[in-house]
Amino acid sequence: MSVKISADSTCDLSRELTEKYKIAIAPLSVVIDGHSYHDGVDVTPENIFRAVEEGKTVQTAAVNQFEYEELFRGLLRESDEVVHFCISRDMSSCYSDACEAAERVGHVYVVDSRSLSTGTGLLVLEAAEMAAMGRSGREIAQRETERTGQVCATFTVQ
Repeated sequence: MSVKISADSTCDLSRELTEKYKIAIAPLSVVIDGHSYHDGVDVTPENIFRAVEEGKTVQTAAVNQFEYEELFRGLLRESDEVVHFCISRDMSSCYSDACEAAERVGHVYVVDSRSLSTGTGLLVLEAAEMAAMGRSGREIAQRETERTGQVCATFTVQ
């Protein structure tokens, strides 16, 4: 049984790590002065920092249910199960949208990271290692859900 690991772009994993561990990324939208971009695809952190410094309005928007369904269906063409990690449900609707999509698609386990950035990234990397060892999607999701309470991420706002 093969398991594919995916996460939303707030896990902030480098391209090198996502390629090495074959992790699929669902990009959130970044809206800068009314123009929408996909996080990590056509907008970088540097672009976002510059926009903020220039006084532009910067917002994010969750991955929607349709986008999640498309992602999950595509991943299930290559694997038997998917384990997907989301930014904390307390910070975004990504988790609820992913759960709705997973229910419609099937064979998808959604994990609320209860974190963001490297806090989520650490869980994702461990899950990818478990998938490489042949663990089931259910086992990976259970293990990483238990681990969410052991991961802490902090950040500062300028």
